[in-house]
Amino acid sequence: MAKKFGKGKTGANRQSTFIVEENTALLEFLLVKIKDKSRNKIKAMLAHKQIKVGNDVTTQFNQELKPNDKVTVSWDGPFKKVSYQGLQIVFEDDQIIVINKRSGLLSVGTAKEKSMTAYRIVQDHIQQDDPAAHLFVVHRLDRETSGLMVFAKNRRAQQEMQDTWSQTVLKRKYLVVAHKTFEKDVDTISSYLKESKALIVYSSNNPKEGKQGVSHYSVVKKNEYYTLLEAWQETELKHQLRAQLSAIKHPILGDKKYGSTENPLGRMAFHAKVLTFIHPTTHQEVTFETKVPDDFLMIFRHKYYER
Repeated sequence: MAKKFGKGKTGANRQSTFIVEENTALLEFLLVKIKDKSRNKIKAMLAHKQIKVGNDVTTQFNQELKPNDKVTVSWDGPFKKVSYQGLQIVFEDDQIIVINKRSGLLSVGTAKEKSMTAYRIVQDHIQQDDPAAHLFVVHRLDRETSGLMVFAKNRRAQQEMQDTWSQTVLKRKYLVVAHKTFEKDVDTISSYLKESKALIVYSSNNPKEGKQGVSHYSVVKKNEYYTLLEAWQETELKHQLRAQLSAIKHPILGDKKYGSTENPLGRMAFHAKVLTFIHPTTHQEVTFETKVPDDFLMIFRHKYYER
């Protein structure tokens, strides 16, 4: 059994939302709620991405439902991913919201720039449904870095994630395009990192020169001039990977601050590809992953970059 939660706007984007009251399978639930549709028709709606469980579009007819789950039906075609200028919303529930941020967009405001930030865009998004809603910062990405980051939708979720960040975040993987060809396809970089008064992080082999940073990488693709790496870090120090790659004479493409002399992409080639963490409420492991940015791949296949 389930009760109807509400109905979406009429017209071009009609939707109906239902609340689940007992454990059941999605197809069986929909057959009960949508009495004028056949089993095959409902399966076709699933295949055409017209069904959401919570905030996630699903095509799995046998997906298990639990009490209080929300099931939303789009009557006029498939759901579209919500995107805004500068970011795309990857996942959203009552506790958190995960985005894919473009390079060049600030994560949060500064004294000089408060309007065009990821924080402001996402806050405006959640306030469309609830004008009193607030957004809470969990972590940041550098302005030049693109990729996945998470915000909290209430203070309890924020504190839960921040207080246990080193245990909560199980995996963060990055993609970078670095200068020159790497000789080793897999390797570990271990060094000591210290920030100067000019806010530049330096990498050293001297234990007295700062905190130890450990990074691992594997080569995804390379040519005579550049190498595409997938990297992950045992430690999360400021500008860790940027400083370490610069120190071994392979700075990240477009990263002028750390020694790059070229910028053919018009951005720093640094992307947060994978984010795995423990959900602050369900305490289940969740993983989000983006594809390799198209411009990263272009540099290896377009004649313009062959010099």
